[in-house]
Amino acid sequence: MIPSPVDSWAQIYLYPLLVTMGLWSSLTLGLLWMNRRTLRQQRVVMLLLLAGVALLHQQLWSVRNDLTAWGCYTSFIAGMLIWTWHELAFYSGVLTGPWRKPCPPEARGRQRFRYALGTHLYHEIAIILEMLLLGWMLRDAANQLGLLTLVLGWALMQSAKLNVLLGVRSLPVHWLPEHLRYLGSFWTQRPSNPFFLPSILISSLVAGLLWLQSARLAPDPSAIGMTLLAVLATLGVLDHWLLVLPLYNQQPASTRRRDKVTG
Repeated sequence: MIPSPVDSWAQIYLYPLLVTMGLWSSLTLGLLWMNRRTLRQQRVVMLLLLAGVALLHQQLWSVRNDLTAWGCYTSFIAGMLIWTWHELAFYSGVLTGPWRKPCPPEARGRQRFRYALGTHLYHEIAIILEMLLLGWMLRDAANQLGLLTLVLGWALMQSAKLNVLLGVRSLPVHWLPEHLRYLGSFWTQRPSNPFFLPSILISSLVAGLLWLQSARLAPDPSAIGMTLLAVLATLGVLDHWLLVLPLYNQQPASTRRRDKVTG
């Protein structure tokens, strides 16, 4: 039976859109909820999920050559869940960095950047090792969507981190768990920064190219994978725009910095 154009449109565009938005929202809310738990509770949950992370890697291996709708969804969801586990490892304080204190008041320019990197260093190394592991696992695979999902999520997060470091209008410090509130001392509140426009343009270009690739592959089921990535990239662009809207104009006094960063 030949699927109708409406069915094909829904399968390639609508369902991936709903799945990605639902997954993004639920995982974000889950992380925010975990950030309100005690440090011990967060670490217990992270350790309990280790078996699930191993299973996610096994799922990526099992669909490595599956370009059907099932293979695309399985690979994408596994990549998103692996990324979320690494984020939980950071927020729980298990994988942060060697520097776990507020930014020294005298730190400027490159020195301030080095201190900021020190707050995330172990987490960044873990993510890079994860990407290398998945790259090795899927080196000859036809379906590398899980790896691409992780790489895209990591790239968007790096862009957001640089923007809050250089300065944006909205800094949701209150979303951070209590033991990571010192990160707010590295953030700068001002209308925007010179990196914001290039980051938005590049992110939007990536999202646009993914949407075009999805349209090019349609109605082949592999187009579903491109749509999943395209929606993820689009959400990342939206997330960047939220940083410059006047949503969170008040910061705790301990984290407030001058509006302009000197070199």
